[in-house]
Amino acid sequence: MRNCFHDAVVSRSGGDYGRADLTVSITRDDGVVLATVSGEIDLATARTFARHLESTLTGPPAAVIADLGQVAFLSSSGLAALQIFAQAATSAGVAFCLVSAQRTMLRHLQLTALDRDLTIKPTVADARTWLSNEPTPDP
Repeated sequence: MRNCFHDAVVSRSGGDYGRADLTVSITRDDGVVLATVSGEIDLATARTFARHLESTLTGPPAAVIADLGQVAFLSSSGLAALQIFAQAATSAGVAFCLVSAQRTMLRHLQLTALDRDLTIKPTVADARTWLSNEPTPDP
C-alpha cells in the first residue's frame, strides 16, 4: 500500500540569502517510510525537519529512508537532528538509511563522524536493497 502521509513546506525570507524552502514529503509503502526532503536544513528549518522525521516512527514502520538528495544545505542543526533521529529509530527497533550522493553532504557526515553511525546509500533503490538484506534491529 502506498499513500502520501503528509507534506510540509517551510519558507523564510533572509537578507542577502534570499528565500530558503524546506519541503518534506512522506510516503509509506509496505512497512517502509520514505521521507523525501528538498531545500535547506538550517537553524530556521531544522526543528520542522526533526518533527517530520520523528513522525515517521508512528506505527512503528519496519524501516525509514530519508532521501536528502535534493537538500542544498545541511547545517549543524540538521546534522544533530539526523543523529538524534537515528538514535530514536534504533531504540524503536526501526532500521534507518540516509540517501545522498552529494559530495559536500557526505564530507560533512565524515567530518562529524556521523558516517560511522548512519547507513548512507547513494540512491533510494540502493537503500531499499540494503533494507531487504538488513535484519530489523532489536529495540
